[in-house]
Amino acid sequence: MSTKLNGTRYSPAGSRVPTELLPTALRYERARAVVFEQLGQFSQANECRRLTRVYEQRVFDECPNPQA
Repeated sequence: MSTKLNGTRYSPAGSRVPTELLPTALRYERARAVVFEQLGQFSQANECRRLTRVYEQRVFDECPNPQA
């Protein structure tokens, strides 16, 4: 895999997803949050929600016509 997707351990959270994959990443993290919540793993669900907020902000900042 490329370093664009993998990043490094110093990459900020949410920066490893390319702009064109942000809508997919948003759907994925939202679904993961629901599953983790149903399994009772609330810390994992909160981490997914945090990433969702990061991705939503990136969509707002980077996409000319946000559709996520």
